[in-house]
Amino acid sequence: MKMAIMIAMSSGLPSWLVVLAAVITPIVMALTFLMVMDWINRPVSVEECNSDPNAGFHVAQRNDALVFLHALAQLAFVAAGAWRIRQRPGVRVAFLLVAIPVSALVFLLSFMGLIAR
Repeated sequence: MKMAIMIAMSSGLPSWLVVLAAVITPIVMALTFLMVMDWINRPVSVEECNSDPNAGFHVAQRNDALVFLHALAQLAFVAAGAWRIRQRPGVRVAFLLVAIPVSALVFLLSFMGLIAR
């Protein structure tokens, strides 16, 4: 019994650390996304709107690109995490069972928070 535990622990990161990373990393990514979104979105002045009637369209395009990059980063995190721990199927399942719902929920909450503003 002790030998099996030692073999499982020596083959990579501990299970609790993998699950903790699956919970914390999407939240940190969402907070970073919201910080970048606040930093990059500045108010459009009246003079800028008068000189460029498509100024609002350009801001919307930039925001769409940032939302797409956030979703892509969340997906890349889940895929890379699952690929990284492929040798330990039990830990991989635990990672995916935690990371997929947390990533989806964090993405939806951050996206809805931007819409609600």
